Formats: sequence, structure tokens, C-alpha cells
Amino acid sequence: MAKQLRVGILGAGFMGKTHGGNLAKDARVSLVACCDVQRDAAGALAQQIGVNDSGIFTDFDRMLAECPLDVLYCCLPPFAHHGEVEKAAAQGIHLFLEKPMALTPAAARAMAQAIETHGVVSQVGYHMRFKRSTERLKRLIDAGDVGQPTLFAARYWVNMLASAWWRDQARSGGQVYEQIIHLYDLALYLFGAPTQVSGLLKNLCHPQADYTIEDTSVGTIEFANGALATISGSNCALPMHFIGDWRVVCEHALLDYRSTGQAWVTPDSATLSLTADEESIFQEEFIEDGNPYADETNDFLTAILQQTPTRTPARDGVASIELVDAMQRSAAAGGVPVKM
Repeated sequence: MAKQLRVGILGAGFMGKTHGGNLAKDARVSLVACCDVQRDAAGALAQQIGVNDSGIFTDFDRMLAECPLDVLYCCLPPFAHHGEVEKAAAQGIHLFLEKPMALTPAAARAMAQAIETHGVVSQVGYHMRFKRSTERLKRLIDAGDVGQPTLFAARYWVNMLASAWWRDQARSGGQVYEQIIHLYDLALYLFGAPTQVSGLLKNLCHPQADYTIEDTSVGTIEFANGALATISGSNCALPMHFIGDWRVVCEHALLDYRSTGQAWVTPDSATLSLTADEESIFQEEFIEDGNPYADETNDFLTAILQQTPTRTPARDGVASIELVDAMQRSAAAGGVPVKM
């Protein structure tokens, strides 16, 4: 067997635990370090994934100095980035970046520049790109088999207070920036470069002083290929039901992705309808019971070992941040479209 990749995890929250659990099952890696500003959190993750006590850190620079790494999973919230990505890239460490990869477009571009300058492999954690139905439609669009892309209509509806940092505009960037960005990225993935975006943001249900983000949003996008998208967001919907679904219309195809809101209990499903002519409709059904988090890690590790591109390199993470930033600037101006 080839030498295992030495992997460290920065950030021991929900996504650090999620990726750590998947990595612990992968024979291609050796988990050697966990780092979090809270030692108890780093220690709990280390115990979960089999990292020795010597691999538990609360200081990132110390981890880099004392624990040689091939790969770093950066699972920090948006506000908590302070040059860790650039430092790791400079040491030749391949980088998996949880989304959003930064709190501002400028910071995201700096990360991507460091990654490209030092030639390391990167992947941004937009796991919705790895849904089976999405993969199928993407192949058809890229091959030109479904004609003109026309419409992407999506929603992300939930009702949650989450952590204090998440409901603080200065630390999370807002619900669109930190959560609904998954759907903005999916629209980019399927339809390509945007030409303009407009948006509206409201806080209608959360008068608390510590809730400074939006709870209701609508964004519209126009793409260079002529297609349009509309994406709605809510944090006033069903408590702890994470409803993220979408419809994609192409000239000869319709994808209907249906979310249960609790995919860990009942999996999502999708129907892809292909229309070769006006009289015949061929349908493909999908049960989305896979593990897209494991799939994106597999794609990332394969790219490192086989020197192939990842599905979501850092530059794609920059593009999604630039899009939602423009949407927010449009909302601040009353919905006036912003050119991309």
C-alpha cells in the first residue's frame, strides 16, 4: 500500500466532526492532528477519530511546526480565518476548505492566490454538487444533450437560532452568505458565469438584539448563456427542517429535486425528465441516500493522489462568495441589479 496522507483538522465543530468521521474510514489517510481554540472540543474530536494526545492543539502555528501534514481540512466559521490557509499552502499542504471559505471576496481571493501560487490541491465543501441527480444533469448540460439551460428555481427554508456567531452579521455574513450559498453555488455549477444579480433581504421574525442577520431573502441571477435563476431563503419556516430543494429547466430536460428537510431520517429524492420531442418523456428517478460529504472527500483525495482536478477548486469558492456579496450589495441598494 502507498504511504498514507497525513491529515489534520482545523476546527472541531459540526463540519470538523463530519469530515473527521469520514476520513477515519478512509485507508488512504492517517489522521494525526486536531486543532481548535477550545481544547475540550479538539480533544473530543481527537478521541472520536483516533488522534493521539500529542496531536491535540489549540494553536495553529504550533500544529504546523510540530506535526508535519500533507492535507489540512479547514473547518472554521467565516469570521475565524486569520491566514491559516495561506500559511498551510506555503508549506505545500493540500487544502479542503469548508464553505464559505472567507468572510469577504478579497479574503477569498487571497486564499485562492496562495493555493495557486504554491500549487497545492484545493476543494471547497459544496457537497450539493455531489448529489446523484445533479451529477447526471451536469453531464447532460456539458455534453449539450439537453439544449439551452433556461431556469434554476431553488429555496432553502429552515427555522433555527443556531450559535451566537451564526446570527451575528459581522461574524457569519448572514444566512445567504453562510447557508443558502450552497444553492447559489449550485446555480453557478450548472449554468456557468453570471452577468448580473439582484436581491432583497429582510428580518421579519427575529426582533432579538443579538439577531442581526436576515431571515427572509430572494435573489435573482442572469447568466451569460441567457438562463435565469431565483433563489429564496427563510429562517422562519419549519423548526429544524432544512428544506433545500430546486427545479432546473433546460430546453429538453426538467430536474425536480425534492427535499424532506430531514435527510438523515428520510432521504431526498429527484426526478429527471428528458424530452426528446413533444410526444415522449423519459424519466429517471433518484433516491439521494448517498453520503455527499464522503464523496467530496473521495474526489479531493483522489485528485491529490492521481493529480487530477477537483470538482470544486478554490476559485469556484471565490466565485460563489463574489456572487452572494453582489446580491447583498444589491439588497442594500433596494434591489438594484449589480453587474458581475
